[in-house]
Amino acid sequence: MHHLHQADAGHGTVIMIQLENEVGLIGDSRDRLPAAQAAFAAPVPAELTDYLQKNQATLWPALRQQWAAAGAKTSGTWTEVFGDSPETDGIFMAWNYARYMDHLARAGKAEYALPVFSNTWLVQPTDKVPGDYPSGCPEPLVIDIWKAGAPAIDINAPDVHLPDFNNWAARFQRPNNPLFVPESSGDAGGAANAFYGIGQYAGIGYSPFGVNRLEGWTDSRNGSDAPLATGIEKLPLARAYGALAQMSPLILDAQSKGTIGAAWLNLGLTNQDINVGAYTLHVALPRDRRTQALRSTLGYALAISTGPDEYYVAGRSVQVTFSPNTPGPQIAGLAAAETGRFEKGRWLPGRRMNGDDVLIDYNQAAAAANNQSGSGLMFGADGPVIQHVKLYRYQ
Repeated sequence: MHHLHQADAGHGTVIMIQLENEVGLIGDSRDRLPAAQAAFAAPVPAELTDYLQKNQATLWPALRQQWAAAGAKTSGTWTEVFGDSPETDGIFMAWNYARYMDHLARAGKAEYALPVFSNTWLVQPTDKVPGDYPSGCPEPLVIDIWKAGAPAIDINAPDVHLPDFNNWAARFQRPNNPLFVPESSGDAGGAANAFYGIGQYAGIGYSPFGVNRLEGWTDSRNGSDAPLATGIEKLPLARAYGALAQMSPLILDAQSKGTIGAAWLNLGLTNQDINVGAYTLHVALPRDRRTQALRSTLGYALAISTGPDEYYVAGRSVQVTFSPNTPGPQIAGLAAAETGRFEKGRWLPGRRMNGDDVLIDYNQAAAAANNQSGSGLMFGADGPVIQHVKLYRYQ
């Protein structure tokens, strides 16, 4: 950190520090050497039990339940306070890793006061107990232990290489822990992850793993017959980052106001409703109008409300319809819809969307019976693109 301060002074190239990498113990639930055994038999530090008492309402549910099952004691050994289980071993390891890394973070910040984050090797579907995954790592069960033991670490971040990104993003976004993803995929699924984390959970960043292996950044995983993109700018993640970069000022403002939302769709979740502003957005994977077969297996969208009846929506391989969620006429019509782009924060309109560009349901009577106009926004597989829409309400 001393070197970075000297080398980076005035440049601001380094904006955060990852402290260590995926800490934790693999192969056993805790350290069993003599010093560790003595520490495990000693009382739980008062700093930790005080934290648990003061933050009972916001503790991770499984941690709160484990503590309560052992009697919610405020003093005693680790097994007396948390029970005798491998999970208690993981809590013990988490506290000691956190205290050590807090010491490192404070020493580093004394040299160069940058934000510091940890990164987490997540529990895998086949893992049963701590030690199958790194015991003591700041995963959800023990993230409160890390908050108590390492207040100098600003963010506990997940490395998400599992397919259920939406679930893990929800677990790590907390009032005292902004969502930042330091490792994840860089393919089309990674683009969806970035949109969803930033749009639905106010994420502050998303970093793909393995930037030197472009074969992992195509629409499909390694081993597929999908052609490799001929240029970096054509890769799914590059296109997604381009749209996010254009919208950054709008996104930051919307995150602070809570006027942003996102959807992340696949074969297991083909549609999703998100409430943004005065409307509910119904986001769905597109279907063939005649056969109703899905035309895509992956789609995503990010929506920002900029006025009572106005939105900017960016998406790929989805269709979006609107329903009012406040009193009044319950059908939403499209007053105007257009593609375009942002340049230096200014919206530059492109093509006006109408006719087949916006007509999703040709059965107008059936749509009206469901309080729908039959029209909405459509986003193809060549995106993401950005559309600006103004709505009106009628009965």
